[in-house]
Amino acid sequence: MASNKKIDRALNGPGMFEITLGVLLSLTLGVLLAALHLIFKPVEIVDKPVEAPERGQVYFVEGSSNTSKARQGTRKRQMLAEGNSADVSFNEEELNAWMASATQQPQAGSAGASELFTPERVNFRIREGVLHVGLLGKLKAVGLNQDLVFQTSGTFAQGADGYEFVADELYIGSLPTHIVPGLTPMLMKRILAAQELPEDLRIMWKKLKLVAVEDNSLRLVLP
Repeated sequence: MASNKKIDRALNGPGMFEITLGVLLSLTLGVLLAALHLIFKPVEIVDKPVEAPERGQVYFVEGSSNTSKARQGTRKRQMLAEGNSADVSFNEEELNAWMASATQQPQAGSAGASELFTPERVNFRIREGVLHVGLLGKLKAVGLNQDLVFQTSGTFAQGADGYEFVADELYIGSLPTHIVPGLTPMLMKRILAAQELPEDLRIMWKKLKLVAVEDNSLRLVLP
């Protein structure tokens, strides 16, 4: 029986199942290699939108970290931390100063430095009612030590456990995950779950009555 199958295969070639399986495996491998290429493709970091962007190049536009425009941020954070009624709006400079003061750089040899991705800083930019967030760090895998940028943009909506960030797009390096339906929300959930929010922000966030991106600021309202 086995010899008959070998003879049939030699005469007629591979069956439809084998052909289909081979095509699917080839497509899967091709998609995986293309995705890895885009993830590792460098993102150009700029301080303002590029007037004539290069075709195929992904840019990350950084928000301002001008400390002179963030002087009121500490007082606003204190008002929220007190837990009383408050209605405050943060500009991107204040948000970036807040995160800079709360972010600790991983020490060499620490557990954090040995992870696949080591976050280094978070950057906010707010334009025309949309919040742009970038997570910049190092990708460490198979001897690599490469810069990697996660960037997303979106707004906030009321969820089951308080206000949640709703992403319109998400790039991992130069890979646009939002072109695959349902992929961006799943990845955002995992990314946010992996980040340790500052303790004061985590406690305060659950109490918020309103979170809204308005023009070029983020408005937070406590009841």
